[in-house]
Amino acid sequence: MNCRVTGRAGPWLASAAVAIVLAGVTPGLAGATTTTTTAPASSSITATQAQVSELEATIAHQQQETAALSQQYDAAEQKLSDAKTALAATGATLTADRATLAKDRDALGQDAVKAYVYATGATDVTALFATGAQSSDARSEYQNTVVGNLAQATQTLQAEQTKLAAAETAQQAEEQQASAAASQAQALEAQNATATSAAEATLQQVQGTLAQQVAAAAVAQAQQEAAAAAAAKSAAAAQQAAAAAQQAAGVAGAVGGTSAGATATAAANQAASSASTGTSGNAGTSGSAGTSGTTATAPVGAGGTASSGGNAAVQAAESQLGVPYAWGGETPGAGFDCSGLTQWAWGQAGVSIPRTAADQWASLTHVSLSALEPGDLLFYFNLDGDNIVDHVVMYVGSGAYGTQTIIQAPYTGATVSYSPLFTEGLIGAARP
Repeated sequence: MNCRVTGRAGPWLASAAVAIVLAGVTPGLAGATTTTTTAPASSSITATQAQVSELEATIAHQQQETAALSQQYDAAEQKLSDAKTALAATGATLTADRATLAKDRDALGQDAVKAYVYATGATDVTALFATGAQSSDARSEYQNTVVGNLAQATQTLQAEQTKLAAAETAQQAEEQQASAAASQAQALEAQNATATSAAEATLQQVQGTLAQQVAAAAVAQAQQEAAAAAAAKSAAAAQQAAAAAQQAAGVAGAVGGTSAGATATAAANQAASSASTGTSGNAGTSGSAGTSGTTATAPVGAGGTASSGGNAAVQAAESQLGVPYAWGGETPGAGFDCSGLTQWAWGQAGVSIPRTAADQWASLTHVSLSALEPGDLLFYFNLDGDNIVDHVVMYVGSGAYGTQTIIQAPYTGATVSYSPLFTEGLIGAARP
């Protein structure tokens, strides 16, 4: 299954998700006990997201042009093949006709000799060959005595040869035009492919910048929540801040990599410690801060705690992080396409689902986007202009500032990876 346009990176962040992220980006809170990370300005994230969207639109347009040029090339190649076939047939007919004409001319000479030897009196033959070539009487005598209707047949043959020669010339011109059209389409397609590759390289760089910005915002949020947990006036507030810090750490690790994840996790651990033991003058004694050993909750969707099957499916999908996208792929460690990954991951959870994204969407139970749980599948429609459900991803959980994280096998050239949830083409969610 070709989940998406080959080589095309999908929308990286939905506008709504970016708005949620930006709403949580604030300066570091007073009272923080660790060095805080400065969150990027909201305008920077918005500008980067706009650049990503513009590049994606450019790439989509270029890919549509490539598809059209490919069709033009195929049509020109077919026309060229037809012209060559017709030209070969005409050439064969011309060759045969030329052989016939030569044979008839040979017969004409033989008939003249036979007329002289067997059929015509000496006087007539002498007159025939003594008369000038332009004499109408001599020509008529020759045709009547020797040739009969051979001259008429020769004229007909010559007319046919003239017609075939004209057809051959026209077919040669058509062959040249078709060859030129095919070469032009091929050249334009190559140019377009080069432009698309350049745009995709730029997009990858910009996406990297966007990931760094979102990760920095998540780290800053984790640190802010750690400070909030330390300064909390109640156990409930401390625990809420600790949970938010843990979610922020999840996003920082998923989007920003090991370094950002480690920094955010350190802040989340500090927040969890504040929530579980209490801090002087704020959350009260250890008894009032909540049950000893309380930790921040894992990221979950708005619908509540994930099912055991959903968690197992997510863990299975996460075990394939870094595995290449492969068209039609469904082999762990070797390659997956989008629906191959979701089918395999849920299979590891003991649940059998259909192979393709369209069949998964049609057969599974649909759930509200406001009640997502880890392991739920999100489906996208008409991303390639084919008017079908053509992409599926797996929901992982809700992170910092409400950022939604997914795991997917996105497109050719990419690997199984985390991404913030995007909404372009999103038609709904389903739960196996």
